Amino acid sequence: MSSRIAKVISTELLENKDARWINLVKITYEDQNGQVRTWEGTRRPTRPKTSAVDAVQMLAVRELPTGAELLLEKQFRPPAGKLVVEFPAGLVDHGETVEEAALRELREETGYVGEVVHAQRPMFFSSPASSSSTTFMIQIKVDAEKEENKNPKPALEDGEFIECFWVAFKDLYMECRRLEAQGFAIDGKLGAFAEGLEAAKVWKI
Repeated sequence: MSSRIAKVISTELLENKDARWINLVKITYEDQNGQVRTWEGTRRPTRPKTSAVDAVQMLAVRELPTGAELLLEKQFRPPAGKLVVEFPAGLVDHGETVEEAALRELREETGYVGEVVHAQRPMFFSSPASSSSTTFMIQIKVDAEKEENKNPKPALEDGEFIECFWVAFKDLYMECRRLEAQGFAIDGKLGAFAEGLEAAKVWKI
């Protein structure tokens, strides 16, 4: 990753006609008492008609003699104005399944190849109070002994600057706390996952 620090230069309102990835919408709905109300939200205009979700998150795991590890990324996110620690993720392209999207995005962003496991998965709304955007969490097994995974080579797009790193499951919660203290932002999905692992320890689930 470049030693130069990314930063937000300015922020201004954007009209939908000029927006490529996200649209602002006004939603009219009827509440439980029959009263008509309105709500402001966002939606992605990019979801393929054949896909149930907009995006995929990859829970990529490798098993080592020392224990299972999780693949994470550090990437500058302009809305947060910070480097964000997050799962590898990406939008579903036209003509591909969510599994194909997950494996493609994993290889493009991280250079790793893997195998999708655990086919049954729930749909998640990323931020249901403000967005209709949905995602699947795709579990992927990364074979550390596979030749491609010994020296992974990402294929990043122009403008993408991603640093990948592995964290042991047992250390994930404290690593998130440590990175946050250093000034990184923790993505909400990753934070909830780490908090769930920690809660399982606290409550001995």
